[in-house]
Amino acid sequence: MNLLAIETSVPTATLCLRQGERGLTVRRSWTAERNHDAWLFPALQEAMANLGEEALDAILIGAGPGSYGGVRVALAAGVGIAAVTGAPLISLCSWEQLAGGEACIISDARRGGWTVRRPDGTIEVLTPEELQTLAATGTPLLSTEPAGALDKLGITPVAEALAPTAEGLVQTWLSMTEEQRAAAAAKPAEPIYVRPPHITAALHKPWEIRK
Repeated sequence: MNLLAIETSVPTATLCLRQGERGLTVRRSWTAERNHDAWLFPALQEAMANLGEEALDAILIGAGPGSYGGVRVALAAGVGIAAVTGAPLISLCSWEQLAGGEACIISDARRGGWTVRRPDGTIEVLTPEELQTLAATGTPLLSTEPAGALDKLGITPVAEALAPTAEGLVQTWLSMTEEQRAAAAAKPAEPIYVRPPHITAALHKPWEIRK
């Protein structure tokens, strides 16, 4: 199975190409908070050159939670690759690869909230007080934030500074059943919104001349 995976929901982004039994033949990473496109396309060019005339079975995009801008850049690139190759474009929860047992995964959602992924896959935003209550129950917490980021709340995660990768997306996909893959492929490829997306109405029609 030939898989192209892109994970740009985090500051240190990754791209990888898995070519069947040969495993990973391309693996690139870069750090670009707001400039993913400048780094992504050279990596994509290398991956597609390495793929050559071989068929691509799927394009996997890390949908977050995380940087909406980063995820959208990856999705836009994925749409183009899908149009050329005919491979399905599939978005997967970036945190699925970090999950394990009864632990919750947490990350700073900004604006005074904390994103929490429950063991059953439910994602929600909690207040600091609600997060402290969750921690007080003894639930293991895994954090994507830097070490010490939760000290101010009196919370000590089991692990900190966790980050999803493109390789992790590949492993997530390979571990899924055929039914799970079909369900993931049937869903629209889009970012995971931990809050309702803010959509601003256009002030002008596309064909209008702006003055």
